Amino acid sequence: MKVIVGIPSYNNADTIGYVVRQAAEGLKRYFGGGLIINSDGGSKDGTREVVMKTPVPEGVEVRSLVYKWPIPGKGSAMKEVLEIAREEGADAVVFVDSDLRSITPEWIYKFAKPIEEGYHFVAPLYLRHKYDGTITNNIAYPMTASLYGYNVRQPIGGDFGISAELIDTYLGDEEIWKSDVARFGVDIFLTTTAIAEGFKVIQTALGVKIHDPKDPAASLGPMFNQVVGTLFMLMQKYEDKWKNVRDIKPVPVFGEMEVREPEPVKVSLDLLKERARNLFEENKEILERALSKETFEEVKEALRTFDFDDVLWSHVLFDGAVAYKNGILKNAEPLVPLYFAKTADFVEKTKDMTTEEAEKLVLKRAETFLKEKDYLLERW
Repeated sequence: MKVIVGIPSYNNADTIGYVVRQAAEGLKRYFGGGLIINSDGGSKDGTREVVMKTPVPEGVEVRSLVYKWPIPGKGSAMKEVLEIAREEGADAVVFVDSDLRSITPEWIYKFAKPIEEGYHFVAPLYLRHKYDGTITNNIAYPMTASLYGYNVRQPIGGDFGISAELIDTYLGDEEIWKSDVARFGVDIFLTTTAIAEGFKVIQTALGVKIHDPKDPAASLGPMFNQVVGTLFMLMQKYEDKWKNVRDIKPVPVFGEMEVREPEPVKVSLDLLKERARNLFEENKEILERALSKETFEEVKEALRTFDFDDVLWSHVLFDGAVAYKNGILKNAEPLVPLYFAKTADFVEKTKDMTTEEAEKLVLKRAETFLKEKDYLLERW
């Protein structure tokens, strides 16, 4: 089986050498060798030099490429790898993030082996700290599960296994790569497309994820906008696929999951609340137009108390999707203050819980979104 590992990077000199070593060892041990492609967005910290100097076993080739993409970003880097994989006739592409500290050689096996067994898309299943991945827990997971009916827990995990057939589907629509899919929208695009186009999907058990997590209050940057905007765009593309979905199917898991408490992730609760209130004032006018009258009134109350239940949160995102479709929202940015408020609510409610206990609330959230789907369908 011919496996190519793709590692997109941008200024990851501190962590990427370790990732390359583990990936190379995995290729050698389980597949007799293979190709690693580092697709770099123009790092200034010597990332590519680290990649090329990392010793790898015989039979493993390493390439580091730097491109002037029309739209710089993670998606463009991954598209580059997919195009090379297609040219090289790869059976499977495994993508891993360049800041992973928990990757082992087994990860390569765990992403590629299910493809050998007939699956097309392998999503990661990690144990993450309750405050790591707040966009996943609050938006990407409950929206994907309730819309498309597949319980993929980490739809924007960043690490994936992809079959040759699926590569053609991803590269088939040139226009979509001119959107936020070229940036951080790529992960939700890969997952949603695989599910909506009817490919065989599986999750692979990877244990604890250790990477460079970010405090959601301090560093969000353009990621929120690109992920949520892409999610909303794909809702229009695939509306015939999600409208009639009425249940959430379990998705098989490859391998066994170990359960332990992950490294803590710090969250600045006061900063979340402060930013939620300030940004809400800045976006009040557009939010009043984007949300239903009832939702808008409930949101104002939630920003006073920071008690932001999942029913209200589902209505916010469903209204947001409709406003995006109708051109009232040009992007997802006005929803950021409400995301901060929802995250603050989650931090408050789970501060004395273990990650395992908090996880139950996240899983319940997807069920709530599914129950509220009629609200979306009425407005859509």
